[in-house]
Amino acid sequence: MTNPFDFSDYDTSRDRGSTDSASSWPAANQFGSASADPFASQPSAFAPTAAAEPFAAAQSQRPGGAIAQGKPPVIWLALAAVAAAAGLILAITAGSFTAVAFLAWVLAGGFAFVFLSRFTVLDTAQRAKPVYARSKAAQRGYWVVVALAGAGIVASAWRIAEWAGRL
Repeated sequence: MTNPFDFSDYDTSRDRGSTDSASSWPAANQFGSASADPFASQPSAFAPTAAAEPFAAAQSQRPGGAIAQGKPPVIWLALAAVAAAAGLILAITAGSFTAVAFLAWVLAGGFAFVFLSRFTVLDTAQRAKPVYARSKAAQRGYWVVVALAGAGIVASAWRIAEWAGRL
């Protein structure tokens, strides 16, 4: 247990007792050997604990390596583009095959937008990193995929509507 009133680390040469009689300062313990601290027998509120010394045991939280750099997850954007393009091509070339029109609608609508939503979620997580390498190609590609998927949905819905109108 440390004594909060112990200032021995801050003694100067004139504060220490000397053996020569020329010094005007009294020698240490000249007035008795009893401690001058009236609270020495009391439990100390300044006992060293982890809470009392928060910086003593703190470890650095900084990573030892390079700073993490985020970038757009273009693989999900590419998967969405493939699904949207396949849905649009199937919708245009479906002709009178209703099952192909339904498949095109699922590809252009369901799969393309699920991949786009996954891209958006992962891109947001990448943007939260300390450094983010923005890509104009990914930003423009996102809107191209949205347009492709929209066109595929409309074309396949048109084929489905033609089929439903003939029933």
